[in-house]
Amino acid sequence: MKSMDMERFFSQQNIERYRKLRDVSTDEPERRLILKSLAAQTTQVDANRSLTVRVERRGDKYAWELRRDGHFHPVKFSVPIYVSEEAARAFGNNARMVHLARLAARQPRAK
Repeated sequence: MKSMDMERFFSQQNIERYRKLRDVSTDEPERRLILKSLAAQTTQVDANRSLTVRVERRGDKYAWELRRDGHFHPVKFSVPIYVSEEAARAFGNNARMVHLARLAARQPRAK
């Protein structure tokens, strides 16, 4: 992953957005705008191995899954605990960023 992509995800602006999401004084329309701006940021590990967040409704709650193109099983997933689709997508995007950061921090394997 390029360092420019990592800087975009862990920028001070995005950190402030996540703090604002967690703040109880933030109203619903403002949360939706924050979630849309965060969801608009996507990256790809490389051309063949992109990670996408899929949100599904299960009963009256929502759950997220991290999926890699061409693979049947999800890389990571949540239990259905989220009340709204936007909240599930925001937490899924956060898990995606953490997962990509962990992959980027790995030492390259010796071949």
